[in-house]
Amino acid sequence: QWQWQANPKSTWSFVNGITGKLRLFSDKLPDSARNLWDAPNLLLQKIPTDECVFTTKLNFKPNGKIENERAGLVVMGMSYAGITLRYAKGNTQLVYISCRDAAKGSKENETVICEYKGGAIYLRMKIMSGAKCTFSYSIDGNMYIDVPGVFQAEPGRWTGAKVGLLCSRPTQINDSGFADIDWFRVEK
Repeated sequence: QWQWQANPKSTWSFVNGITGKLRLFSDKLPDSARNLWDAPNLLLQKIPTDECVFTTKLNFKPNGKIENERAGLVVMGMSYAGITLRYAKGNTQLVYISCRDAAKGSKENETVICEYKGGAIYLRMKIMSGAKCTFSYSIDGNMYIDVPGVFQAEPGRWTGAKVGLLCSRPTQINDSGFADIDWFRVEK
């Protein structure tokens, strides 16, 4: 069900048997990466049905020394969109990302939604008829706040669109930040 975008490295993730969480360590994007299309460490799964909701509960712990380290939920195809937590200028922000024609090397667009104070956050993506996607987030897991806009999901090169998790950084460092994934659910 889960697939990495490339041959995996053992440094990308760790399953903690004590807490029952998946820890994704941020990994440096390749120097040639123009956007997430070129990121090997995306953990994704195929979309199981035409209409469904993906929700994940995670806790992001950035390194604190790396600008633009991030983690979040993404729908990936020839174009992509997602909702991420990004560390920049001493703060962590919730950011909506999108990239049309990612496979052609287009630049990613970002819209800052709000400041993130730490702790668990719930990220959600709803896929509706016609592969239309909306994103939302919650601090308590009950009340979700919608992110403005609708994204039209597109198939990837060999398969349809995929949904999953990302944890990346633009620079090399030995002590990366990480995201602890408590759970990831797919519901009708």
